[in-house]
Amino acid sequence: MRGFGKSWFREGSLLAEFGESMGQGVRQQKQALALNAAKVDAELASKAKSEFIANMSHELRTPLNAIIGFSDMLATKTVTGEEKVIQYSAYIKQAAEHLLALINGILDVSKIQAGKLSVDPEPISLAHVIDSCLLITDAKAKEKNITVDSVVPEKMPMLLADPLRLKQIIINLLGNAVKFTPEWGKVRLEAAVHTTGMATISVSDTGPGMDAEEIDTAMSPFGQVDSGFNKKHEGTGLGLPIALALARLHGGDLQIHSTKGVGTRVSVFIPLAAAAPVAPPPTGTHLHQEPRRLS
Repeated sequence: MRGFGKSWFREGSLLAEFGESMGQGVRQQKQALALNAAKVDAELASKAKSEFIANMSHELRTPLNAIIGFSDMLATKTVTGEEKVIQYSAYIKQAAEHLLALINGILDVSKIQAGKLSVDPEPISLAHVIDSCLLITDAKAKEKNITVDSVVPEKMPMLLADPLRLKQIIINLLGNAVKFTPEWGKVRLEAAVHTTGMATISVSDTGPGMDAEEIDTAMSPFGQVDSGFNKKHEGTGLGLPIALALARLHGGDLQIHSTKGVGTRVSVFIPLAAAAPVAPPPTGTHLHQEPRRLS
């Protein structure tokens, strides 16, 4: 009892000693619970990072082996035909671009967690950004015979966004949708004006979908729903966490609605240029924040 203020009992009495002992026991129990919770959080974070590093080593080796193998064949003139030289050069370029994308993703996560990543918003046309993003993802979609549709209103207002970062968000969402959608599936990109003074950009697919636990995993910075050495899809699993962080740096947000066995719909909210100025997010936007719901 003495731990909670002045003792209620006469000093030196049996009740006073009992109260003192009980107070110490309560404090020790609280400390033990706090330490145990911190230990569990640290173990989970360590496990996620270990899995990420294991997956990352595989992701880096694949393009590096391709670059080394094909370049060695060209250097030793194992391949001399002009057609093969052009083909292998294209393979090297493709592997190098994939490797650069992996490294850029890791660097972006590091900058976001350190609060060093910034955006430079300006009035931009969403239609132009979407057109360039569709061109980039079109080849992957055709490889799997996936139909990609886009619906953007003709009189869509200008957005207040960083063109490069908005393009990164949309490419991440389209890339994920194409990656996880099976052959002959469908991907749809829609844009609309939200009642909150935001533009809504949604990407939906006919992929396997996710349950609530899998969505939490996909949104964590080092989590992958399809992880391990037997995973079916390439990638680091950083696309959605980066898209969420970039949306919040714009003053917007990201939401996921998914049904197991049906598909997934990811919606990102970006301010309109004509809307009232949005207060900048606090310095050091972190990836572990929970997505909020916009009414």
